[in-house]
Amino acid sequence: AQGIPHDYRRAFSPRLGIAYAPKGGNTVLRAGVGMYYNDLAQNGWAQAFQAVNGGQNLPTAIIDPHYHSPYALQASAALEHTFVDHWTGTIEFSHQEGNHQYRRYEYVSGISLPADAPSASVFRTDNRSSYNGASVVVRHRGSRYDLTAHYTFARATTWGATVGELFDYVNGVTNALHPFGPGDHGSSGEDIRHRFVVNGIFELPWRFQLSTLMQFESARPYTMFTPVDINGDGNVNDRAVINGVQTSLDQFRGTPFAQVDLRVSRDFRFAEERVCVRPFAEFFNLFNRTNPGNNYVPDLSALPTPVNNLANATAFCLNTDCSVTRPIRSINDLRVPAGALGDFFGPGTTVGIPFAAQLGVKLTW
Repeated sequence: AQGIPHDYRRAFSPRLGIAYAPKGGNTVLRAGVGMYYNDLAQNGWAQAFQAVNGGQNLPTAIIDPHYHSPYALQASAALEHTFVDHWTGTIEFSHQEGNHQYRRYEYVSGISLPADAPSASVFRTDNRSSYNGASVVVRHRGSRYDLTAHYTFARATTWGATVGELFDYVNGVTNALHPFGPGDHGSSGEDIRHRFVVNGIFELPWRFQLSTLMQFESARPYTMFTPVDINGDGNVNDRAVINGVQTSLDQFRGTPFAQVDLRVSRDFRFAEERVCVRPFAEFFNLFNRTNPGNNYVPDLSALPTPVNNLANATAFCLNTDCSVTRPIRSINDLRVPAGALGDFFGPGTTVGIPFAAQLGVKLTW
């Protein structure tokens, strides 16, 4: 039967890379293009495969017989030039396009399906995403210090209901009968417009060494949803409506990220330089900056100050019976961090930690 899960055996993924150095050797041109396949390792697929086991009830989780292994098309071009001794600059442009990504469709009996049909989840691979970025890199390599500064300007978009990721997980569609509806296309969770990173190693007098990593990035997006079936499709997976306008995917923004890490060390050599003892001190988030990232309250009903209407929020309730209110003037009024600094964990570029320091010793021989 066509609907039985099957392996996709046409995953041909060609790749091509080119590097060209004109006469003189101070300039290098690089370009590349490739096609990269991914797997379907998502929790939703597990439910669909469990449905094929024997049982009295009809399966409620189904894989679309036309599903396709997801893949990404990637292309990049770069120009690298050595200006003077030890100084190099690079400009790079990159494009990535995700195809056939995972999405979950929820069909509800009596609403999006006939009343005598059971509700069902259908897992399809019809989502798309894109990334476009431009980077500028400046490097110095020398005997006294190494330094790299990297700036990226980028835009990443995808389709989704309340969660949208680049080439990866999307929780589903807002309306199974209109899977590409207004507001379903927006920024992906990785949509960082600006990112600037500096790292360096400096050789100081008396064998001291100073190294640093500084990261700065603009705010990442997130989505505000509401526990109300706004579109009447039988599913509670709709985005919040503020002052009569439904918000779009990842319309909200968290807090810009900024963190400076520092390491100081010194070498002590013994046995004719064969043994080296290097004590060091490391400092993370040196200026103790609060970095909640995009870890903000995403549920309209979970805000610390409740709103007057979960189907169309226009004001905050300032007392228990909501007789005293404060109007919501913009969506930024709804931005509330979900946890205090250090209450959560995550990649260093999304969620920060409070100031921390550690001491250590490295022995080499």
